[in-house]
Amino acid sequence: MKLRSLYILSIVGLFLVVVIQLGGMMYAYDNYKNEAKRTLNECFRQAFIETVDNQINNLPFPDYTIPFYSYIPRDAKRPYDERVFLEYQQAASFLQDIYQVTIPLDEMERTLEKKLKWKNIDRTVWIDVAEDHSQYSAYRLFKTVISDTAWLNEEKGEAIEATIITPFLPLVKDIFFLFLPTLLLTAFLIYSWAQQMKYIISQRRGIEEQRSAFYTLAEKMRLPIGEVRSRIPGQRWEEIETSSRDILDMTEETLSAAKEEERKRQARKQHSFKVFFMISLLASCLLMVAWFVYLYRTAARETVYQVNDCFEAAFYDEVMYNRYSLFLLQPKEEKEPEEQRKKSETPFAKEQKELLKGKDSLYHINSMYVVHIYNTIDQNYRLRAALIAQKHLEGVEMNSQYLDSAFAERLSQLGMKSRSGIRQFRYPSDSTVAQAGYTSVKYGDYISRFIPLREDSTLCVQGIVKNPYRYVASSIWYLLIPLWIMFLVMLDCIFGQIKVLRMQRRLEQFQKDFTYAMIHDMKSPLNSILMAAHVLAGGKLADKPEKEEKYRRVMTEESEHLSALSNRVLMLTQLDEGHLELHKEEVALRPLLDDLIAKISLKVNKKVEFNTVYHRCETVYADAFCLREVLGNLMDNAIKYSRDEVKIDIVSVSEKGFCKIKVCDDGLGISLKDQSRIFNRFERSAAAGRSGKGGAAGFGLGLNYVQQVMLAHEGRVEVESEEGRFSEFTLYFPTK
Repeated sequence: MKLRSLYILSIVGLFLVVVIQLGGMMYAYDNYKNEAKRTLNECFRQAFIETVDNQINNLPFPDYTIPFYSYIPRDAKRPYDERVFLEYQQAASFLQDIYQVTIPLDEMERTLEKKLKWKNIDRTVWIDVAEDHSQYSAYRLFKTVISDTAWLNEEKGEAIEATIITPFLPLVKDIFFLFLPTLLLTAFLIYSWAQQMKYIISQRRGIEEQRSAFYTLAEKMRLPIGEVRSRIPGQRWEEIETSSRDILDMTEETLSAAKEEERKRQARKQHSFKVFFMISLLASCLLMVAWFVYLYRTAARETVYQVNDCFEAAFYDEVMYNRYSLFLLQPKEEKEPEEQRKKSETPFAKEQKELLKGKDSLYHINSMYVVHIYNTIDQNYRLRAALIAQKHLEGVEMNSQYLDSAFAERLSQLGMKSRSGIRQFRYPSDSTVAQAGYTSVKYGDYISRFIPLREDSTLCVQGIVKNPYRYVASSIWYLLIPLWIMFLVMLDCIFGQIKVLRMQRRLEQFQKDFTYAMIHDMKSPLNSILMAAHVLAGGKLADKPEKEEKYRRVMTEESEHLSALSNRVLMLTQLDEGHLELHKEEVALRPLLDDLIAKISLKVNKKVEFNTVYHRCETVYADAFCLREVLGNLMDNAIKYSRDEVKIDIVSVSEKGFCKIKVCDDGLGISLKDQSRIFNRFERSAAAGRSGKGGAAGFGLGLNYVQQVMLAHEGRVEVESEEGRFSEFTLYFPTK
């Protein structure tokens, strides 16, 4: 993947983090508001029931007096909690109409606030007359949660409702202050990466300018070098020396300009973002961990409340639907204590009893008692009702299996699939009396608040849930999605940083190699020509024909080398521009290869063995000059990248409309990674690694030239190699 693509991907990832975070916030707001409304309704009903119940208990009648009966039309679909709520709304009307008792709303507010705190909602509560919500502003509806209504007196149309500021806003605030620095750090990661990419682009631009200067220099050298070659037979040493000095000056000027530009670019690089990048990356990772821990712990606290709620509901089920059913099977005199059998009715209750006689099939009829025990706000109505009922069921033992099943069922309805169990234990010794289900408490398991089974609390029961980490995580999935996306963005940043560092090193190495190649492949031959021309022009070797011939041969070879280099650059330029004209003809391979082998054998300073084989292919339809250049380049590489001895096989084969020419050597070979790069222009990283003495000379134009020439011939070049064993290049020339 290219750096630019990684950069764009990171920007898109950051944008997605913001968008999905905002979407998650909105979803969380809606979800939390619905949950807050459910919790507010539940607590409001409990506070309403307890406040009304306290007013009933404060009536000036003896204990167990019935001041009135509640009667609610039977409805098979109406749950028990709703029926109790309707009964107490009816009771509020009776208190107001019959006994002139006003329900204290301020007391109900305090009760409701404490119940909401127990549910982890620490908000100020307003209980007031119910209003028409359609007239509320959008902002008010957004920031508040309003409960369902409760009738104080339905006949008079008096209803109340509870209102709180949404509890989601503090959560958003906490999340925002965690998310904001993480987002800023991620943005800085991308910014520092962008700065590094800017530096790389600057490097690339400098390299392109350096390449362009090299192309221009090669073009300018072509004619002067040709003149130098033509003057050697005529022994015009002074003219050769002057031309060589001019060409060398052009080379020095181009090389100095490249070095100066690199020096300026390095000077402009005032800051390195690598360290900042790594620090920001580490800080972002730590912040993400902190964010995840915060979200998980917040959800875990809510889960603790849910476990407690489920256990209390299960306890209520066990008392009312198990022990109470068994209690009803006992003889009547054993079921009711003496004081309860002496219960009395107020005149109004007696009138109601007469009116309701025989209507059990139409109504749920419930007796409301006066019991001078003030209802504490530390227990909800359901748990209080269960404990009061349990007080009169002391002869019936609790069924652990029933409670365990009810607890598991309540958890399942909530979506919590973790294993659960219950444990009876003695307090304060904590010795287990009975247990059912999962009771092996480990780290991460949830334990509910204990419920006393006796008034002195010496025997208690509590619920246990095996670590519900999946449920906790799933409850905040919409907040974890941005976290995962940010994590992917950071992985992308890490991957991109590795690519950036590798690219920077590669470009820096390229510039070093390019400068070295200019010195080696251009300056060194020119210096050799200049030195030889100067010596010969001085006449010092006039009586030494052997040395004079040696100097002349050096000048010829070096000028041929420079001429070949400039011609190759010119041809690559023409190929790029589509201006190269090929003069194809039937070229005889045998004499061409024999001539190349003879010339190469004279120049090499190592032992080279050539073998040529022709299978029904002794001529190639190609441009003779290009064919010679291509084969010569491949043979030079085979010698250059080999050990002290090398064997080179050249095989020509006719196959399916192509003439294949294979050049195979037993040299150093090419790694699989480098095989995909060696045909790139100016690619020398592979060569530097494979050369035997610290780096091969050259601009890396040879194999790119081979590939371009083969494409111009409508053919192709393929490589097969194994590092340390062999390399085989195959040229495919189409037949006529």
